[in-house]
Amino acid sequence: MGNPTYAPFVETFHNGGFIVSLANGHQSIDQGTLTGAAKVYAGTVLGTVASALTAAAVAIGTNTGNGTFGTITPQAAPATMIGAYSVLLTSATAFTVTAPDGTTAAGTVGTPFSGLGIGFTITAGGTAFVANDSFTLTTVAAPGNPTITSAAGTNTGNGTIGTLTVVGYAAKAGVFAVEFDDATHFVVSDPTATEIGHSTTGVAFKAGGLSFTITAGGTAFVPGDSFAITVAAGSGKYKAFDPANTDGSQVPSGILFATKDATLADKPCAVVVRQCEVNASELVWPTGMSAASITAALAQLKTLGIQPR
Repeated sequence: MGNPTYAPFVETFHNGGFIVSLANGHQSIDQGTLTGAAKVYAGTVLGTVASALTAAAVAIGTNTGNGTFGTITPQAAPATMIGAYSVLLTSATAFTVTAPDGTTAAGTVGTPFSGLGIGFTITAGGTAFVANDSFTLTTVAAPGNPTITSAAGTNTGNGTIGTLTVVGYAAKAGVFAVEFDDATHFVVSDPTATEIGHSTTGVAFKAGGLSFTITAGGTAFVPGDSFAITVAAGSGKYKAFDPANTDGSQVPSGILFATKDATLADKPCAVVVRQCEVNASELVWPTGMSAASITAALAQLKTLGIQPR
């Protein structure tokens, strides 16, 4: 009689199996909704979908002027961040951008880069770039959107970085105020009462995550005429984190407690979001995600009170 054979044991994704410790009670876990049309396993790092912001304007009180708002477009994530962006060449033609919060994205020399809240093109010179050539892009707060300055390290390659642009601040959910100083000039403040920019009727305004144009009517505005712009938050649903996403879920915001199949429809879910320790080796990341990107994402989880061990 031969020796018996056994099917090999295959480890599965256990619900909550990645957890080392939680806070007392239910402080560490929130209930949410999982979206993304996919089956997502326990231990998957999630992001929060913050796109699909909506905005609407109404007059505050009774305005004298009868001008009107055009379409109001709120800017969703990714937002321009204040601080230093690092651009590191990984070869003669490829580079990685690291944002101030540690989020990363890849780019190619000669191809416009747009992501992480900024845009630019690196143009090759007569001497090719080599790995570890670098640029530093520093964003500086200014009325409206931030401005960006550039500085190169001691590079072998003599290629240049072109005009730097900002995607803009993401619009904050809440009520923005628009108040006229005279018939044509107005100032805009965000939900924290921070002034974000000035503009005039007939000219497109873009700052603080909003863009719109106010068209003058037959009766002119007067000082003190004002509008309230209410920005409603996005869906707030959770989705598998991926640094390549552009809907808000490119920023880690929690970890899925139990496997859920949202292939056909969104599903309710439990998400570990704060005051906990987790086993980093049991977390689930996007296929092909680099070690550097994982390190950056783990750092972001730490800022939420999620401690990888």
